[in-house]
Amino acid sequence: MAKTAGRRKIELKLIENERERAVTLSKRHDGLFKKACELATLCGAQIAIILFTISGKPLAVGSPTVANVVDKFLDLDRGENNVIRATTNSLRKAKLRELNQEFNEFNEKFATERKHGQTLEEDLKVSLGGKTYEDCKSNIGIDNLLQIKCRLEQLKRDLQHGCYAESGSSSFEEDYEMDLSKIEGPRDYLKL
Repeated sequence: MAKTAGRRKIELKLIENERERAVTLSKRHDGLFKKACELATLCGAQIAIILFTISGKPLAVGSPTVANVVDKFLDLDRGENNVIRATTNSLRKAKLRELNQEFNEFNEKFATERKHGQTLEEDLKVSLGGKTYEDCKSNIGIDNLLQIKCRLEQLKRDLQHGCYAESGSSSFEEDYEMDLSKIEGPRDYLKL
């Protein structure tokens, strides 16, 4: 009787010799397919194994069939992708609704502020005697600005010292002595 190698542990690495590699694949794929069929029978699992030989020949086994298992796998994959897409779309729609609501609130505030600004402009126009602010600003001279500044400074001093209420003065229209030496500005306008 010839002695065989029997079962021995083989180091798991690529077999260098092509002929030995083909023989090993030929012997082992049968065992792999047998174990897959046993697992399918014992557990009721649906199994598909597809492998290609060194020469490129396909070998496959499946329970119930390779095509059924592959179709089910691809449909499941598509179904998961559909669930992911649906979840992503619903999250996007919710975020879009939230952003639209914020945008609408901002637009309402903006419209309210615009109306408020127009009201202020109209009030300013009325207080300037029907002229626009721009007209008044362009027509006012440096002398008038200096007089207004002096009046405001005097009013501030009066308010700080409590003189305003005691003196009984209630008008800006009083003529104040202007001290032009304290005012910064072009030298030509300081000579009155």
